[in-house]
Amino acid sequence: MMTDDRLEHAKIGSWFLGPRAENHEQLKAFLAYILEKHREARSNIYIYDPDFITPEMQRTQSYHDSINRLWRMVKFLTRKLASHSIPFWSPRYNAHMNMDTAMPGIIGYMAAMLYNPNNAAPEGSPLTTLIERKVGQELCQMLGYRTERIEQCDTSCAWGHITCDGSVANLEAIWAARNLKFYPLSLKLAMETGNRLDFLGTIEPPFTLENCKGTKKLFKELSTWELLNLKPSITLDIPTRLYKEYGISPSFLESAIGPYLVQSIGIDPLEKKFNIKNSAKFCISIGRHYSWPKGGALIGIGSESFVNINVDLHARMNIQELKRYLDSCVPDAEDDRTPVFGVVAIMGSTEHGACDPLKELVGIRESYEEKGLSFLIHCDAAWGGYFTSMLRTPTETLHLPYVPIMALKPHTEEQLRALKDVDSITVDPHKSGYVNYPAGGLCYRDERLKCLITWTSPIVFHAGDALESMGVYGVEGSKPGASPVAAWLTHNTLKLNSEGYGRLLGEAIFTCSKLYCHWATMTREDTDLIVVPFNMLPTEQNNASPEAIEKEKTLIEKRILGVSNEDLMRDSVAADLLKDLGSDLMINAFACNFRVDGEANTDVEEANYLNKRIFKRLSVSSMYDAVEERPLFITESTFAQDVYGDCLRNYKRRLQLGETAGGDLVSLVNVTMSPWPSDYPFLRDLAETFKRVANQEVQRCVKRNRLTKDIHGFIMQGCNKLFLVHLSMFNMANHRRQLIVTAEIPERIMSQYRNLRAENPAKFYRLTNVKEAYLEELQHAKSFEARMDEGTQESDTAPLATFNVKNVNVVIDKSLKSDHLEKNYPKMMPFYVYGSEQEYHIDHVLKKSPNAQLTADCVTVSVKPPLETEQLERGVVARLRNVFERPLQPLPTYEGQIVRNVPGLSFVPHRKYEVEMFDTYANFQNQGEPIATGNIMLGYRVYADWLEINKDPTETVK
Repeated sequence: MMTDDRLEHAKIGSWFLGPRAENHEQLKAFLAYILEKHREARSNIYIYDPDFITPEMQRTQSYHDSINRLWRMVKFLTRKLASHSIPFWSPRYNAHMNMDTAMPGIIGYMAAMLYNPNNAAPEGSPLTTLIERKVGQELCQMLGYRTERIEQCDTSCAWGHITCDGSVANLEAIWAARNLKFYPLSLKLAMETGNRLDFLGTIEPPFTLENCKGTKKLFKELSTWELLNLKPSITLDIPTRLYKEYGISPSFLESAIGPYLVQSIGIDPLEKKFNIKNSAKFCISIGRHYSWPKGGALIGIGSESFVNINVDLHARMNIQELKRYLDSCVPDAEDDRTPVFGVVAIMGSTEHGACDPLKELVGIRESYEEKGLSFLIHCDAAWGGYFTSMLRTPTETLHLPYVPIMALKPHTEEQLRALKDVDSITVDPHKSGYVNYPAGGLCYRDERLKCLITWTSPIVFHAGDALESMGVYGVEGSKPGASPVAAWLTHNTLKLNSEGYGRLLGEAIFTCSKLYCHWATMTREDTDLIVVPFNMLPTEQNNASPEAIEKEKTLIEKRILGVSNEDLMRDSVAADLLKDLGSDLMINAFACNFRVDGEANTDVEEANYLNKRIFKRLSVSSMYDAVEERPLFITESTFAQDVYGDCLRNYKRRLQLGETAGGDLVSLVNVTMSPWPSDYPFLRDLAETFKRVANQEVQRCVKRNRLTKDIHGFIMQGCNKLFLVHLSMFNMANHRRQLIVTAEIPERIMSQYRNLRAENPAKFYRLTNVKEAYLEELQHAKSFEARMDEGTQESDTAPLATFNVKNVNVVIDKSLKSDHLEKNYPKMMPFYVYGSEQEYHIDHVLKKSPNAQLTADCVTVSVKPPLETEQLERGVVARLRNVFERPLQPLPTYEGQIVRNVPGLSFVPHRKYEVEMFDTYANFQNQGEPIATGNIMLGYRVYADWLEINKDPTETVK
């Protein structure tokens, strides 16, 4: 007999088509019923109209040819879709915020789509407009907003609507916040003498408002700063109060204030009119979605209006950093103050599922209003919004019941409960609502806020306006009525409470938490693979000893991963621990590193290479990738060091990269929305599959980074004195150095070399060691056996000569490891200049990867003052004055080879450059005084290579 939990899980089985299309017959029956009812709808209206597509038409050859063509195209399309579509429905898909869409969503969308309703206006969508209104109310209720009117004149109820996605919902929130901030200023302009509302300055009783400190003042006496910092509710109440207290109709108010609104005249005229020195800003966590700065650009406030607030070690907004910024906005001098449009809290960041401390933020707003600073609070809960369903019992009371399988973390629950206190919320049905695209959503705590982003009058709400237009409020014009229907049918089938969505999301959280356990315990001391989740274990958070951390991992391995779900939930210690593991909201960020001969890699770029390779193996990004060959799907993200700061440094330390390791870090991400794979064998199989792929890629990394004896190639330069330029490779430890040396070879070989150069003035010749050796050994060897070959590529042909090389002296020796490189390419292109009194040679200074090795010997140098012998022997740095490297990079290539005639560079024989010489690269970089100026002209021998220096020898190069 099934337990209650098993019966509830079986209920979830009725909500989806299923990973193996197990509910195919049910969905087919539903769709057949929909089509039949649609046929009846067309047949039963206007029954006396004739048939326009007659049987005679249907019997014609042209009709049959057209239908047959459609069949061919449909068969072609379905084959392509089956072969190349990403299997979101499979439990093996754990990449982006996608899973199988709920069957009610599919059915609702298909049913409404056949009627093609446009929710831009009720006349084109009377039913689906009403449904969108209903869906908006359902979302508001789920999030904790009040949707019931307390009394007839109540105008502050919540309102929500469906957008095409969360980015548009965020854009609308920015738009509304901007318009709200400037509305009082526009009203003050409309009240100036001679304008249509000038009578408000003398009307009785006087028009008064409370500033954000709670002091009641005449509106006309409020300062610019006070007007910019009215509480949102006070500003939203202005049109209603003007109507109720002075009889000013909405239409008159709109026409009177319209010419002065920010929507009409823009921000600059308002700021100049009121002498606003510092433009208003938004504050948002650095973990923000890219739609926020994009929305700022679209709305005209600029992407730089978003102030990034640092995060803590859990990637949540650092409240102390926020307070420091807000403090800087309210100095004593009012003219130096900075208004704040709003603060954006994130409920479930897309990269690591972090929930910002929203409850604390709400309290902070109250404290800053006492200082005269007020702002909107918007919550980007595009991902996290539906998790509030876990807080609601079927009777809609607000307490957290026992959700079978997995409940929310206490921190997450606390923040989700605070949603009711924010001004607006983004929530996406097409994410954790399991509804078809496109279905984003935006909800306002006070529905009057929506009136600020419409071109119609902000009218006072009337109870009979059930069929108000949804399309006039927001960015979109035409919008599908099918999306709200899909959301409505899904909401009302699953139910937005703990027994419906709460159950589904609870099971998905359980699965995601167990997958986190696999990432947390995958590292073994006896293997080269290192796997570290971004979210720390409880022992790590408490700075426990390494022994305690390992003990906790052992507990996880044995009592969470090594048992059945039933035994796990009966083990109170293991079950309680599981609730504390993983991210705030069902997203696992994790990264891999590797060991070489027992030592952990400390090169961030090599760790990034590993993670990129794993991502490439476990994702599909083009039509040429075989979907069926991917045993598991994950995605990737990048943590920028200058954005994540201490948070990323801590993460690198845990990855054994070292806290001082510079550079951005590529991380892997898995979002587990499926309730199906929670059982032990299946999850174990997924984890083992990942481990197998990761270990294969680790072996590539070990090969790239294990320092071994090897054959090293050098370009031979000079006829009087021999210089050797190492053929560097960024991607192999054995060759990861820019090295230039002088050396001596037997005079007979030198003569042969001179003769070859005379016969072939444009050719280069390569010197290589015969016996494998470390590069450092060649630098310090008294002598080593070498061979000379034509060209710079390895060849199986017999050498031109073999001989001993002696008296090696280093001219330039620079590491090409990532921690020795720079974040940006040099502004202007630098070259090392070296040689003897008779001959000068140059080699491109390599300071960032990818790059090109550009080398020329026997160049003509004409500089004043002339370079001294000592300077040539140790090398100086030349700046090509008219070659700007940063804009040129990465240099264009053709079939893997660098295009020499790059505009602005043209590294070809006999090219002349104006140069400035510096004694060191540091002086070049700091733009110090040059030691010489003049020009350099290239000779015959010009070597330009892109492929070899950037090549990864562990991959097959096409």
